[in-house]
Amino acid sequence: MSLANWYRRLAGGAAVALLAGLCGCSTNPDRIILLPDPEGRVGAVIVHSASGERVLDKAYAEVGVGKGGAMETTQESQAGVQQRYGELLAARPPRPMSFTVHFLFDSATEVAPESLAMLETIKTVLANWPAPQLVVVGHTDRAGSVESNDKLSLRRAESVKALLIKSGIPAQQIETAGRGEREPLVVTADGIPNLQNRRVVITVQ
Repeated sequence: MSLANWYRRLAGGAAVALLAGLCGCSTNPDRIILLPDPEGRVGAVIVHSASGERVLDKAYAEVGVGKGGAMETTQESQAGVQQRYGELLAARPPRPMSFTVHFLFDSATEVAPESLAMLETIKTVLANWPAPQLVVVGHTDRAGSVESNDKLSLRRAESVKALLIKSGIPAQQIETAGRGEREPLVVTADGIPNLQNRRVVITVQ
């Protein structure tokens, strides 16, 4: 049975599932355990099998799926999950992280002074990240035309990409895009400059 048939994430939830034994080669039940995210938030996961479905919506809730799709739900503890699956948990890749760098007005190269420290933080994180893949998305405020802001946002993304390459990240591991003024953090009237909207968001995964 494909993994897609075993579970799906409920909309609006921050769900992290630990999947143990999903190889179809063991007589032991396959197990799905719902983990909280690093901030302690818990979403929900629906587990499907031939016998029906179960909803996991509490931290460390577990469902075992046995022969013929029979399901049994239990409640684990954090210590119990760590004891049983510590090695598997340690092998997980890092969770995606996002960083925001702001730019001076109408500039694609001049980073706002308050963002200089963020650039150093990004360098430190990337130095310890195994094979990072980065998505770099540029944005603008609503000063200027839509067309010029589309171009400016992409130039900002490319400018940050160049800095990342200088830090040792291979160019093929960095994807760039420009969103212009379409996704403001602070909604303003047309023509209004805003520092929070003049930004590049770097997502590392």
